[in-house]
Amino acid sequence: MRKLSPQLATAYSETDLKFSTPPSKEQLEGIVKRSSGYQKQWAEELLNKMKTGEEIMTSYPYPVKAWKLGEQPVIILGGELTVDYAIRLKRIFGNDIFVMGYSNDVMAYIPSTSILREGGYEGASSQIAFGLPAAWAADIETRIIGEALKTAGQAGIKMTESKLVGN
Repeated sequence: MRKLSPQLATAYSETDLKFSTPPSKEQLEGIVKRSSGYQKQWAEELLNKMKTGEEIMTSYPYPVKAWKLGEQPVIILGGELTVDYAIRLKRIFGNDIFVMGYSNDVMAYIPSTSILREGGYEGASSQIAFGLPAAWAADIETRIIGEALKTAGQAGIKMTESKLVGN
């Protein structure tokens, strides 16, 4: 084990993750007719919101936290993250950074942009199980990484030298 100095720096922020366009009334009515269980319940709830004029969420306040425990950097993110986030943050901050998910909030699966584009595992569907109105917008990864960079800087976490010179 590496001995760490007895210092702590923390930072917390939130970024609004946008949703893609919610399904239309006609699409939701089709889901109600051909689905059951949580999918049908989700569509019925959205239809009820449309009917009563209740506002449908257009974004979600996503939590991002950074800790610097002595010399150990930690980035703490909400939701069930795809591994792409840890890989990208390690490229930026170095292999010693510890990236945690399922922290401060579990609002849904958090896909990378490539998973959203490819239509991979739960990228456009996990929001249904959590009652969110639509899939995440295509800029989800850019928003989360950008907020992680800002929050890390506030906690004194430095990028690796190669990133400082633009490589």
